[in-house]
Amino acid sequence: MTYNNLFEKALEHDLEEIQLLARAARTAPPPVRQALLGMIKEEAQGAKFWNTLYSCCGDYTPPCPEEPDRKRPCGDYYPYQEDLKKE
Repeated sequence: MTYNNLFEKALEHDLEEIQLLARAARTAPPPVRQALLGMIKEEAQGAKFWNTLYSCCGDYTPPCPEEPDRKRPCGDYYPYQEDLKKE
């Protein structure tokens, strides 16, 4: 198993924990919800860390390598982009 797979697996675990905590927070009373939101914040920071390692060290392919600035995704991500060009 490569480091890239481990980074991706750690990221998936953090994202799954965030999902479960958010589901619990929906039905929790306000004081418990506040604690759960704090836990979600910590898990999100961990997910950001693993995402950074995955994107820097792995075989990560950006969504649109032909974009010169790489700050926006490819045209496929915007299905109504053609309608905007016509106006």
